[in-house]
Amino acid sequence: MNISADNQLTGAIIGAAIDVHRQLGPDLDEAAYEEALNLKLTQLGIMNKRQVPMPLIYKDVRLDCGYRLDLLAEERVPLELKAVVETLSVHEAQLLTYQRVGRFPLGLLINFNVPVLKHGIHRSAETRVWTPPNATSAEVDSVKAFDPVSAAIVLAAVEVHRHIGPGMLASSYLACLCHELSLRKLTFEKEKRLPILFDGKPLSAHAEVPLVIENEVPVFPMSADCITALHVSTALARLRQGGWRQGLILNFNSTSMLGGMKRVVL
Repeated sequence: MNISADNQLTGAIIGAAIDVHRQLGPDLDEAAYEEALNLKLTQLGIMNKRQVPMPLIYKDVRLDCGYRLDLLAEERVPLELKAVVETLSVHEAQLLTYQRVGRFPLGLLINFNVPVLKHGIHRSAETRVWTPPNATSAEVDSVKAFDPVSAAIVLAAVEVHRHIGPGMLASSYLACLCHELSLRKLTFEKEKRLPILFDGKPLSAHAEVPLVIENEVPVFPMSADCITALHVSTALARLRQGGWRQGLILNFNSTSMLGGMKRVVL
């Protein structure tokens, strides 16, 4: 990584984005800012591509998660553009995912829906090498107490976390987990739809579980700051609706995968 050249490039990109914001103002669709920034960068002689496919590579296998990068400048700086009231941690996770997938040390998250653009710019530097911590004896013992299917799921999740670390999109972990389950010969169903009954009568709406493994353990992969009471309550509701006794919440956005796992039981 050439720090001086990269700083110069990101500075030019930010200047171009400021000019776009100055002319267009806030509160337009993201597509308008993407098109305008593409034109401005091209005028400045900065090579860039729009809507670049970003396949996720896990254990040398290409997993198509449907990711598309808004703009890629000079083949090395990804730009994720937003037009939102405020940027959220999931938006930062989106940029980080693209950086790791493409192995880009620097990236820019730019939110145009602000009065002054400098308040909507987030520069992301991803130069760390992920080193997974060793599991504690208490964490290992907690897995040993699980039934065989749940234990196999947790170990598969640990392997995924060991390879790609925290901070990415939940969809990345779901894709990698499904591949890992396949390697371990575990059957699964994604996005399982559940009928909803109210007072014994079916509703037109339905509930959904992200992943059901071996037709007996529903799994809720996530990437959040922590597992909240709402996450637990939602999982319990899906257990009741699907007729399961237990399930697993797997929060991959944690330093330790075992520390980010919670078993829910009715």
